[in-house]
Amino acid sequence: MKKIILLLLTTSFIIAQDLKTPFEKGNGNQSTTYEECTTFYHSLAKQFKTIQVDEMGLTDSGENLQIVTFSENTNFDYNQNKAVILINNGIHPGEPDGIDATMMLFRDLATAKIKAPKNTIIVAIPIYNIGGSLNRNSYSRANQNGPEAYGFRGNARNFDLNRDFIKSNTQNSRSFQEIFHEINPDMFIDNHVSNGADYQYTFTCIATDYQRLGGKLGEFYKNEMHPEIMADLKKKKIESTPYVNVHGDKPDEGFAQFMDSPRYATGYTTLFNTIGSVPETHMLKPYKERVKVTYEYMVSTINYVDKNYAKIKKLRLDNLKNYTVGKKYTLQWELDSTKVTKIEFKGYKADYKISEVTGKKRLYYDEKQPYTKKIPFLY
Repeated sequence: MKKIILLLLTTSFIIAQDLKTPFEKGNGNQSTTYEECTTFYHSLAKQFKTIQVDEMGLTDSGENLQIVTFSENTNFDYNQNKAVILINNGIHPGEPDGIDATMMLFRDLATAKIKAPKNTIIVAIPIYNIGGSLNRNSYSRANQNGPEAYGFRGNARNFDLNRDFIKSNTQNSRSFQEIFHEINPDMFIDNHVSNGADYQYTFTCIATDYQRLGGKLGEFYKNEMHPEIMADLKKKKIESTPYVNVHGDKPDEGFAQFMDSPRYATGYTTLFNTIGSVPETHMLKPYKERVKVTYEYMVSTINYVDKNYAKIKKLRLDNLKNYTVGKKYTLQWELDSTKVTKIEFKGYKADYKISEVTGKKRLYYDEKQPYTKKIPFLY
């Protein structure tokens, strides 16, 4: 009897080892390669009936996009009475936090390490910019604190796919659009890493502009859904702030909400009454911490959507009534400078000093002088 138990324990240990991601097998500063990522998801699909991998349209690299789907009831029909969340990773493969976090997320859903959503199907594009992911290096994001190696920003034809959601200049974009319309997600998450200012937060987020989303759906996202997801992160001791949209200026002087036109993720999704968000982890924070908060944001979002799936789907459906023949709707947008509010911001004292390289003034942040204060936020 003892021998049989030992054999079972050994087998379980081998399976657990096989399900570890390259990120977990390393020292917290490694990211998966494209080949490792693809192999990992196919291995999951072979072991768990709740995971399915599908080959989709071509990319400029010549490789097909893949989508990975988790469905608790093993029904992979996107049209059943469930919410659908679409996660996009690696649009900038030099920002791979979401790639590694999503691999762990799907493994943990499949193994029931975290509670599986019963009312929500989770779909992920493991790596959108395959060409950029294959163009691996350690130097194209010199100011970023890990991982040790990562992909390149441009795709196989050197297009920045982040600016190509509606322009369709790339095969990647055209294939993405087919995926988006086939899935028709209720919620879209596009995982990124920020650059620019320094501050205390590891996690920042671009939330869909509620006015661009429009109607009761927009009001619901602004006043209920997004604040509650951020509050859940805070319970996990993860502080957050709106995406710090400043470059060359001090954030304590205030900043504006990111203007997400349809060329960008959260602007594109509003065209189809889909709620969207762009997590932007802070490039100067350690890679291990960035992957963790990306993971936790996705879990918090999944839990919220699963609990409120019926309301979200009804609001999306009702929102279609706002856009019918004969009605007028806004095409051009600009920030309203009269709508300034105060938000709490945790930053570092910023000042200017003479650069040893250029001999001119440059902005720097003193992490030994943190502050918390109210700053202007334009939205």
